[in-house]
Amino acid sequence: MTISKAEYDEAVKAKESAQNTINAYHDEQRAAFDKRIKENPVFTPDELVYSAAARCNGCGAGLAYPKDCGPGHYWDCADVLTGKIKNPGKEHQQFPFMYYSIKSENQPSANGQTTRPTAQQAGAQDE
Repeated sequence: MTISKAEYDEAVKAKESAQNTINAYHDEQRAAFDKRIKENPVFTPDELVYSAAARCNGCGAGLAYPKDCGPGHYWDCADVLTGKIKNPGKEHQQFPFMYYSIKSENQPSANGQTTRPTAQQAGAQDE
């Protein structure tokens, strides 16, 4: 198979166009997430991905992150994310994805392990 220069140039244009579409999509997703964080930083447990085992050093709640966040986000205390802790101090650390490898409940190697509170635990915490 021989590819002509014109075919190559057309493929490069298509690749550039596709990359621009991909970048625009990610920009829109990031903007929507940033808007959500600014307007309403409290999440429901269903909007979060929990760690398999890692817990907050400050309170012992599971670590979690919002499902719609981007790769530049971080693991955070689930009790902070769900609004149970209103004014978190430094003891509720954040762990950026780019620096920490924390296993999520969705990882096959987690074997069903999660720090997500059970319905009974969540009800007890709300009282």
